[in-house]
Amino acid sequence: MKKIFVIYAVFFCLICSSCMNTKLSSIDDNKNVIISVNKKVGSLTFLAQSNLHKLTDWNLNRDVSGAILLNQGKQIAVYHPSNPTIDVYQLSTGEKINSWNAEKGISNMVSLSYKNMVAITNGNENTISFFNEKGKLLKKIKIGKNPVSMTEDPLHLQLFVGLFNEQKVIQINMENFKIEQSIKVPLTSMGLILNKDASELYVGGHGNGEKENEDVKVYSINNGELIKTLHTPLMPISFFRNDDGLFTIAHGTNQIYKLNLSTTKQDKFIEIGSNPYSAIGFKHTAYAASYDLNKLYQIDTSTMSIEKEALVGRGPFQLLLREGIRHE
Repeated sequence: MKKIFVIYAVFFCLICSSCMNTKLSSIDDNKNVIISVNKKVGSLTFLAQSNLHKLTDWNLNRDVSGAILLNQGKQIAVYHPSNPTIDVYQLSTGEKINSWNAEKGISNMVSLSYKNMVAITNGNENTISFFNEKGKLLKKIKIGKNPVSMTEDPLHLQLFVGLFNEQKVIQINMENFKIEQSIKVPLTSMGLILNKDASELYVGGHGNGEKENEDVKVYSINNGELIKTLHTPLMPISFFRNDDGLFTIAHGTNQIYKLNLSTTKQDKFIEIGSNPYSAIGFKHTAYAASYDLNKLYQIDTSTMSIEKEALVGRGPFQLLLREGIRHE
């Protein structure tokens, strides 16, 4: 009888421990950190920006394809299209502090500067939803087939959303959640960014399987017309900027291009490891990741040369830069 009681007690403890939130390693709020979202293993790798020294790995025990920073970089929210739950963690304690109820099919999430909202696209439902930072749904809009790419215009309170399976980029007014215009773009467009005064929209693309995309296209926000084409083979799928200018990742050739807006053929680029999906800019530096090599590259964008390399978790699919909070 005593043996049975012990077995039940151990079993009960195991159940209770599995229900408790797992506490992960803490990340100091004052540190500048590079965060790699590792899709193959459902983990986050944290690196010190100063020297790319690994601070810790978070094994989240769930599928993760992307993340956003919340509350001035104090929190991080993770998601995956197969999971309807968005989990939010406090970086300074490593604790899961919230879970948002969303629908399966999340294709992208971005933190907006306007009212600290979060925009979430859903490729299953063909919607975009707006949440506050506590996970309360504010508005849901049906917008078209497979919305993925997003970029915010904080100057005019607009959000641009690309529809991967339609020839459209939708412009949404964030004050009233109304669609203001639709810009015609090629099918399977992916990656959006605005120029500094938000007068021009840069659109990348993957291709449709029969013909890969080789160009970044630039459109006028005023009338939606195509202004120029920048040749950046192959598959320019994402953008970033820093003090040296505007850049795109050519996913098909593993190259990062520094864009020269005065010419069609782009000739300033650097090749990194295979299958890059994401890069971020800071001052005169870029950080990019190779999905196949599980490696992060630090690039001097004034000379377009690799300065450092560091290993991260398996399948780095997205990079984030969390700038530390200064107490001056």
